[in-house]
Amino acid sequence: MRFVLDFGFGTGLRASELVGATLGNIESDTGGDAWLHVVGKGSKAGKVVLPPIARGALETYLVQRRLPVSPAKWDPRTPLLGSLDGEDGITARRLWAAMKRFFSTAAAVLADVNPALAEKLSRASPHWLRHSHASFALESGAGLTTVRDNLRHASVSTTSLYLHADDERRARQIGAAFSGHGKR
Repeated sequence: MRFVLDFGFGTGLRASELVGATLGNIESDTGGDAWLHVVGKGSKAGKVVLPPIARGALETYLVQRRLPVSPAKWDPRTPLLGSLDGEDGITARRLWAAMKRFFSTAAAVLADVNPALAEKLSRASPHWLRHSHASFALESGAGLTTVRDNLRHASVSTTSLYLHADDERRARQIGAAFSGHGKR
C-alpha cells in the first residue's frame, strides 16, 4: 500500500492506468528524466513524468518484490503493481477495494483523535490521490498547463478545479504584481 500511495500521489495516475502499467512502459530520456507511458481515459496514450517520490517508491517496491532495480534487467512484461496472491497483476476493481479498506481503517484509527480528518479519509478513494497530486503540484508552483499535461486533461479548465487560492497568498501575489503601478 505504501508504494500505491507514494506512486499515486507522485504521478496522479488513475487506478486503471496504474494496474495496466508494466516495467516496459517506463523509459528515461536523454535528460535523465523518467517517464511512464500509459493508456488513459478513452484509450488515449500519454506519458507521465516520474518525480523522485515515484522513482524512490518504485525502487523500494521492486526490492520488496525481489525484482531487479536496474531497468536494464527488467522483464518489460512485469506488471508495475504486483498481486499478493501470485497472479500477474491486480485489477482496478481490486485496487479500488483495497484502497477503500485502507482509508476506512485509517479513518477508524483517527476518529477519536482527529474527527475531521477521519471523515475525509472515510470518503477517500484511489482518485483522491489524483486530486492530491494536482492540488499539491499547483500549490508548489507547478504551472497549470504542466499539471494539465501530466494528468492528461483535455482542457485546462478541468485542471483549474484543483486550484485552491487562499486570500492571504492572493493578496500578496496581486500586490507584488502591481507594486510599481499607481505611484504618480
